[in-house]
Amino acid sequence: MKERRTTLNKNRIVLLVCAAVVVAIGLVLIIRTNSSTSTRNVQGTIGAPVNTQLDAHNPFTNVAYIPATVDPSTIRFEKLRTVELASKTKTTTNPEICKERQFRESDSAYCQTVTVVERVKGLEAKYSYSGQVLMAGEATPGRDEFSVYFRPEDIAAAGPVEKLNREQAESLFAVSTSRPTVDQKVIDKARSQFCAGTYVDGNWTKSDPKCQDQVQYTTQTVPSPNLMVQVDVRNPAASHGPALN
Repeated sequence: MKERRTTLNKNRIVLLVCAAVVVAIGLVLIIRTNSSTSTRNVQGTIGAPVNTQLDAHNPFTNVAYIPATVDPSTIRFEKLRTVELASKTKTTTNPEICKERQFRESDSAYCQTVTVVERVKGLEAKYSYSGQVLMAGEATPGRDEFSVYFRPEDIAAAGPVEKLNREQAESLFAVSTSRPTVDQKVIDKARSQFCAGTYVDGNWTKSDPKCQDQVQYTTQTVPSPNLMVQVDVRNPAASHGPALN
């Protein structure tokens, strides 16, 4: 009887040792697989080239947009000054940073950097306007601003623009406003079908839960939500073609 118990104990020990060996081998294989995969991923990221792109820009524009609820009569000239404007930029895309951030930020712009590589001199004409009207008799307090930009050689100013007073600088420009139209996607009620229902505790509830709304859309031309402000030079010194709007 004692010999039988001894034999059973030996068999249990052998089984436990075998199980431990199998588990250890499995852990080693898992660690090796993960290390190999991580190494390949890192090597692929480091080896990826950094992409760069050069873009030329025309920074001169005589058009700005403000909310359509603004009273155009409140537009006021503020100042004219010399500035440096970006005419060429370099966009750099780093695949390594993209890979690091792909699970943190959905916007690919986070792994791009934009630097200015070339600048040109320009003239900034700055204007302000009263805050947009919220409702009858009420408006946003304070004044907002917008700027338009010109080539220095386009302005027929007697001497440096910094020496002009406000009235002299304002007289160089003519301001006009218009409200353009835009295409807007809207529901075509004539061709759409909606399920019947009622409001229950403030929520719309369909009479037939299986009913599906059949919504059709159409495009309509509607007034833009913005006013277009165009600032023209009264007496251009030279012709260089129209500024980009």
